[in-house]
Amino acid sequence: MLLSGIVLVQAAGAVPDDKAPDKESKEKKGDEVSREEWEQVHTVDVEVTTVYKYKKDGKLEITETYSGEKLKQKFKVDKLTKTKAFTVPSGKQVTVNTQSGPFAMQPGDQKEVVSEKSVILTTADDPYEWWQDTPSASASASSSVPYPQWTWSKIWWFYEKEDPINLVWEQSNLKTVKRVILKQRWVDNPSEYTHYIAYPDGSWVKGDGVADSKYRVLGGYHARLWVLPDGAVVANAHHDDDIFIIPGHQVDRYEDAETEVAGFFNGWYVLPDHIYLANPVGNPYYEPYNDGKATLIT
Repeated sequence: MLLSGIVLVQAAGAVPDDKAPDKESKEKKGDEVSREEWEQVHTVDVEVTTVYKYKKDGKLEITETYSGEKLKQKFKVDKLTKTKAFTVPSGKQVTVNTQSGPFAMQPGDQKEVVSEKSVILTTADDPYEWWQDTPSASASASSSVPYPQWTWSKIWWFYEKEDPINLVWEQSNLKTVKRVILKQRWVDNPSEYTHYIAYPDGSWVKGDGVADSKYRVLGGYHARLWVLPDGAVVANAHHDDDIFIIPGHQVDRYEDAETEVAGFFNGWYVLPDHIYLANPVGNPYYEPYNDGKATLIT
């Protein structure tokens, strides 16, 4: 296979004295805090140093480091580092796409790119408590319970906001939902980065992945699913780009992936964009785009 595996290594530059969540957000915990307010408190402007190292054995390592005064002030760490490793055909040129523009790399090359961005970060014991939302704030009038809005990746003991939830199954279960999806020649346990959702008991639960192929070398559809404490199943469905568009396996579409997966459930009640989760991404003119609404399937 062109892609023999994906490795994610993460490290923090310093250990917080108390590993406690941001005090400002904790002080608000007892009050009603909107998700917008919570996200504003947890948004951090960071400097991003990305090192691309294309080894002669064909392995491409991408090390991304967050740093900056605001990160240090808020979380008492000097830096957060995460590394992805891809295997590509040895001796082949690859093109790396960055915000500042694309560049080519040959085996043996190394390049560093510095940029800035805003990220939403929190600690394990300070999630946004989506289960406390009122249905009118997080869902349609026909829904009786709130749902999580986002998936989260893990960097040491920190969690970073990632993909929007865009599918909800009620009156079903994970085994049944997966059985329907896998009948479409999708595979279980594909190669993927682990994403999580915070649960009311204080745990962070990792997603159960399915995809149209294990490695999606040339790109493909991918979904992560969770069973919520009330029994409902939620998912983020998306389409990944191919490994030759480095850094590889980045989301390039949400909406058609939501439609693709929902289309597997013939004979079920499928209500497109029925639940408003207020988790839009981008806008309709640029991909990846998510309209902030989830399809309900029962």
